Amino acid sequence: MKLSNSFVRKWRFLLLLLVALLVVNLGHVQASEKSPPENWQLQGILAALDDSDPDVWDQAVKKMSEYDLKSPIKIPSERVEQIGKLLQDKDWRVRFAAATAVGEMGSDAQQFIPQLLQLFRDENWRVLIEAATAVGKIGSETQELIPKLQQLFTDGNWRVRAAAVTAVGNLGSDAQQFIPQLQQLLQDKNSDVLRAAATAVGNMGSDAQQFIPQLQQLLQDENSDVRYAAAIVVDEMGANAVELIPQLQQLFSDRHSEVRYVAVTAMGDMGWDGVEFIPQLLKLSKDRDRRVRFAVIKAVGEIEWEAQVFIPELQELFSDPNAGVREAAALAVGEMSSEPAQQFIPQLEELLSDEDGRVRAAAASAVGNLGSEAKELIPQVQQLFGDENSSVRSGAIIAVGNLGSEAKELIPQLQQLLRDKDSEVREATVKALSQMGKFNTQQILQILNATHRNREQKAGLRFLAYFTSGGESNTITLIQWLGSPKRYPDRIDNFGKERSISREEGKKVLEIFADAWPDTENLKYLRPELKAQINKVVKKVNWQPEDIALLERHYKNLQDEDIKAKIDSLQGIQ
Repeated sequence: MKLSNSFVRKWRFLLLLLVALLVVNLGHVQASEKSPPENWQLQGILAALDDSDPDVWDQAVKKMSEYDLKSPIKIPSERVEQIGKLLQDKDWRVRFAAATAVGEMGSDAQQFIPQLLQLFRDENWRVLIEAATAVGKIGSETQELIPKLQQLFTDGNWRVRAAAVTAVGNLGSDAQQFIPQLQQLLQDKNSDVLRAAATAVGNMGSDAQQFIPQLQQLLQDENSDVRYAAAIVVDEMGANAVELIPQLQQLFSDRHSEVRYVAVTAMGDMGWDGVEFIPQLLKLSKDRDRRVRFAVIKAVGEIEWEAQVFIPELQELFSDPNAGVREAAALAVGEMSSEPAQQFIPQLEELLSDEDGRVRAAAASAVGNLGSEAKELIPQVQQLFGDENSSVRSGAIIAVGNLGSEAKELIPQLQQLLRDKDSEVREATVKALSQMGKFNTQQILQILNATHRNREQKAGLRFLAYFTSGGESNTITLIQWLGSPKRYPDRIDNFGKERSISREEGKKVLEIFADAWPDTENLKYLRPELKAQINKVVKKVNWQPEDIALLERHYKNLQDEDIKAKIDSLQGIQ
């Protein structure tokens, strides 16, 4: 079917608009800078490291890696050591998360540099690169690291060379000492080493300007990998490399699409210095490579456009007969800054009930991206929790999660979605709940109940319980004894070997259980588990007559004959 000219023009406009919005309104997009955790968040994460399931540790370290953990954040030394041991875990995902977390600790984690350097030879490429990134973040304050990295630059294993270069790329101003080696590695025979070296040079900012004479030659090198790497350097340098604009322009017609792609991207990062090249860029808007076409659109947006110019035209797109156009319009609003986006709230509200599932999902995503600016639409987003389309349900859940504590009143509904038949919906729900702030005991018991229904997401749910508890002592005790843990606290190992329970511990646990009992009345799976754990503690502890009142509380709740027999026995002693 032949597309009309008006349709093609409309789609070109939409593509240009979307990318312009993504670029011009960077202030609205979430910052890449990590923030330190609040104390309750940190305590919840650290408590999860005491769980008997390594998969829960994995979740904890992954969450920890999302935060800036540098001073004044204080992590107990024993916890730091525990995280460091995970650098040698057999699961590459755990090693990866541990390396990320250690890197976020900065100079406080210098003790782990030897282990991280060992990971430069890890069999998993992602672990290797993450370890290298961590070394760079940690080692910026130590000169001892420099000779070690210099030795690795000539290692016979290209993965090790690439890792060493990646580490240098994160050293900041200290990377100047490596300039001679980096100049050589910009012509390394391995393309991955080349790209790592290019990124490292680019990260040096204005200090990389001394590479410009060499880059002028490398941008014209006969090897496409070298040209590609050189263009990456220019892209990373941005306006510090305006002298190289003529060479970049030559690469617009390079026979290799990836070289054209990076050259166009780099030109976009030149800002207004690249404005005169917009005509040449637009010629590439019909490039045979899809990535190049989109890079052109992005570059033009970065160089010239102001999104507000297109707001009147955008209004017409919300009622366009083509569902794809309405979807794109909704996504565009979600990327706007607050002031221009406010006038489109009514249109977004209409699209939340659009007949097309993709449009409803896009509208929900836009609401989530706008955050508090669109909180008035929370009731409409909530209605999508029951949408027949699982993608729409997931989109609505993610949107609510992005609203954070402003949508905290929806926690009960979200907890119901932990029963959803679609695993992606359940996964989105766990993520959204983790963004809602600290939970009370009743809410955490709901999560522990869900672990019995969602075996494949049990570790994530158990971590969620720890995290949202804020590390509160009594709640942690409940989490350790309930929610189908890998090993219950009365077990010494995973082979069923039991341990004794002291009277002091038993009293504490039974008091916590007694307080939690009323809140489990409607929890189908958790109440039987709680009953079993109560009986277990009653059986294992050497009770005294002064404990009768506590035991009577549980007998009143359970009407269990074993508890009654224990009470009768103690009364006889009394």
